[in-house]
Amino acid sequence: MIAFVPFARYGQGLIADLLRESYGALLRELPPERVEELRWDWEEYDAEVYREPGTVGACGFFTVLKGQVIGFGSWDPRDWPEVGEVGHNCILPGYQGRGYGRRQIEEILRQFRNRGFQRARVRTDEHPFFGPARRIYGACGFREIGRQPGTLVEGCDSVVYERQLTSDKRRGGRHRQ
Repeated sequence: MIAFVPFARYGQGLIADLLRESYGALLRELPPERVEELRWDWEEYDAEVYREPGTVGACGFFTVLKGQVIGFGSWDPRDWPEVGEVGHNCILPGYQGRGYGRRQIEEILRQFRNRGFQRARVRTDEHPFFGPARRIYGACGFREIGRQPGTLVEGCDSVVYERQLTSDKRRGGRHRQ
């Protein structure tokens, strides 16, 4: 049974560990200075989750399967109510390809709907490592809306996806009686 539990249930350090392990194959391809930048960013994000439990720490969850943390999902709500932005998220390599990543994104979308967001946005990289993530986003109803110069892997663009969350009724359009 899969469960989504608040970050506060587990201690600091786990988020950065999950990112390092989940991105391990990509990290082996990157220059050492880029790897160090990413690790520092992940450790800083991890620390911020626990330093700011009412804001950053309230915008995410660990994905737990049979008592084992297998990943996490997070979001940025600062553009409420227009756009909820999917943040850091990952599934450990041993659990990838089993639908857990999709369920994790579906949970983030559920959180967005519950909070009244109109649209969801996510950014990922065009590097082949992120192919499974791009397929998950497509399967969850996201559509590519543009590309931007990449920030993760040199020479690769960031791909931006969005999807609507509000129904016709909530947007003030026609609806069935």
